[in-house]
Amino acid sequence: MNILIVKYLPSGSKSNTLGLLNHFLENLSTTHNITEVDLVKSPPKYFDELTLGAYTKRNFGGMQLDSIESEAIKPIDALNEQFINADLVLLALPMHNFSLPGMVKVYLDAIMQSGKVFKYENGAPVGLMNKMKFVTLYTSAGKYLGDYEFLDNVKTLLKIEIDFMGITDYDFVHASSGNPDTYESEFTNAKQKIDQIIQSWNL
Repeated sequence: MNILIVKYLPSGSKSNTLGLLNHFLENLSTTHNITEVDLVKSPPKYFDELTLGAYTKRNFGGMQLDSIESEAIKPIDALNEQFINADLVLLALPMHNFSLPGMVKVYLDAIMQSGKVFKYENGAPVGLMNKMKFVTLYTSAGKYLGDYEFLDNVKTLLKIEIDFMGITDYDFVHASSGNPDTYESEFTNAKQKIDQIIQSWNL
């Protein structure tokens, strides 16, 4: 299986999410082809006037790009191609201000390309990534349940993106690090859920 690890862990070795990622990798039961993208060390290119114009011209207008446009959009296309060639994508990140870190959103903008991960038929979007599995590992200081569930925009936004791409086999693993009294149980439960995912997906 081709596994793509996309991580944004700006706290480095002190990252709480890193513990979940390491647990996942250490407990894989079979040999896989694993590729890792570190968004801290290799920040994704964001769309600017040139690249957005090139994307619109090609993906929506069906027109050929000139050499300047092709060269400009190449780093964005490389991320998209890497993504669509994966059987399983594992996204590891912290929650920042109730949502996705900006760098992760830039990455998602790069991979969410019309004609690649979705298309339009009769004016309606159709996801093209229905054979992909996707799991998100993330941590936050707070725990957002019940009346406060709306504050967890990591899950809300990612679910929109994942559903739009047509991915149906996906899951989220979250742990809250803010309360010292529940820290150990939070991460124990999260690691148990990772074990369940590995088992159910025969990883």
